[in-house]
Amino acid sequence: MQKRILGTEAINTYRSIALIALIAYYKSPMHQPYSPVQSRPLTLSQSIESQVYGLFALAIGMTVLGVFFGLQYATVLMGTGLHLFFLIAELGLIFTSRLWMDKSPLNYVLFCLFPLLSGFTVTPYILYVLTGYANGGSILLNALSATGFMAAAAAVFARTTSWNLGAMGKALFFALIGLIVVGLLQFFVPSLRTTQFELVLSGIGVIVFSLFTAYDLQRIAKLGRMGAHPMLLALSLYLDIFNLFLYLLRFMVALSGNRR
Repeated sequence: MQKRILGTEAINTYRSIALIALIAYYKSPMHQPYSPVQSRPLTLSQSIESQVYGLFALAIGMTVLGVFFGLQYATVLMGTGLHLFFLIAELGLIFTSRLWMDKSPLNYVLFCLFPLLSGFTVTPYILYVLTGYANGGSILLNALSATGFMAAAAAVFARTTSWNLGAMGKALFFALIGLIVVGLLQFFVPSLRTTQFELVLSGIGVIVFSLFTAYDLQRIAKLGRMGAHPMLLALSLYLDIFNLFLYLLRFMVALSGNRR
């Protein structure tokens, strides 16, 4: 039992590192979400913004569907190596996204496939929380509620602030790199796997991805006027909030998890 739990924790740690690496890839100056068109009318900008949020909602729905089927077939998913296969496929979709993003209808199919796979691959950690902790159900619900609340707060802040949040871009990018490095060190340094350190690390992750959510929400409104690709913006926002949820879940497990 202990080996299985440790294996699940290792999978979640790897997944967090992988997703952070993907976000770092998206946030780097070399990978900005522009289409070949340099400028568009304001009316089309508003249309692009609505497309982004529509695609984001679709991604959330596909993730829920992936978790649902992941829970139904958890034994097969975790016992046959499919979980690792889906994780590799998920990473492959992101790193090749610029090759298929403009090829309709393939882009819509693969865009939906990515969050579906995300739902599959996060299922083992959700099961670990639900079965490994007596209060796992309440922890999961609290993490979901907190994610929704913090995302809404970030949206209000991004819409109402007079600050240019784009100035935070480089600092947040390097914060992502720091999270990757520390996450890798956790594999090899036992002292970095304590509850106290997990609280600190996951707390920092929550702050970073809350700021990134606000940053991207403001960026969505601005980049629409410059011909930004709605799918790339939607994926970027999806990765922000998905990681925010993961770090909130890890923080709450470390803070109040009551092992069975």
